[in-house]
Amino acid sequence: MTRLIAIALFIVLAFVLIRYRTSEKLQKWVVIVIVSGLVLYTGTLVISELLR
Repeated sequence: MTRLIAIALFIVLAFVLIRYRTSEKLQKWVVIVIVSGLVLYTGTLVISELLR
C-alpha cells in the first residue's frame, strides 16, 4: 500500500513539474531527491531482507 501511495505521489509531482514548467534548477533538484530516495528505499529493503 505504501508503495502505491509513493508511486502516485511521484506521478503527481512529475505532472506538476511538467505542467507548470518550473525552473530547470528546481526540476534537477527534484529528480536528484527522488532518485536518492528510491536508492535509499531499495538499500533498506535489501538490508532488511538480508538480515532475516
